[in-house]
This record gives sequence, structure tokens and C-alpha cells, in this order.
Amino acid sequence: MSGDLTVFVPIGMRPLTGGLRTVPASGGTIAQVIDDLESRYPGFHVSLIENDQLKPGLTIAVNSVEQPLGLLAKVPEGSEIHIIPAMAGG
Repeated sequence: MSGDLTVFVPIGMRPLTGGLRTVPASGGTIAQVIDDLESRYPGFHVSLIENDQLKPGLTIAVNSVEQPLGLLAKVPEGSEIHIIPAMAGG
């Protein structure tokens, strides 16, 4: 399992982290990272996962690359993970 990952938390989810913009995490896949975050910051799982996949309108980027595999995407050690909510408006 990878360690010392940095997760960038979108502003709408920062109440879960006490207002922190970034949090450390560990895991070898996006699913494992979310499980790790849930163990320390309850509410992450329900905020990100629906029917065993990422909720519609959410994208995960690892080292600035969007991950089409979603929860199954591999996460190299030392990676930066961005949770990107869809933008509304026009």
C-alpha cells in the first residue's frame, strides 16, 4: 500500500476535514484512499461514492491526470490526488 499521499479537498467537503485544504492519506488505489480518508474524516465515503462508484459529477485526478478507472485507479506513492466536482453554470 502506498503512503504519504496528499489529497486536495474541494471547498464543499472541507467541513469534513475541519477546514483543511489538503490532508494526508494512504492507499494503493483510489478506493483504498477513500477508505483511509473515511477512517479519519467520517463522511468522505458517502460524499464520494454511490452504488460502488464515484458519484456522477465527480472526477478524480492523480498527479494532474484524470482517472477514467475511477475507484480502481492505481495511486503511486507520493502522489497528489484532486477531487474535482463538476462545475455548474453557463
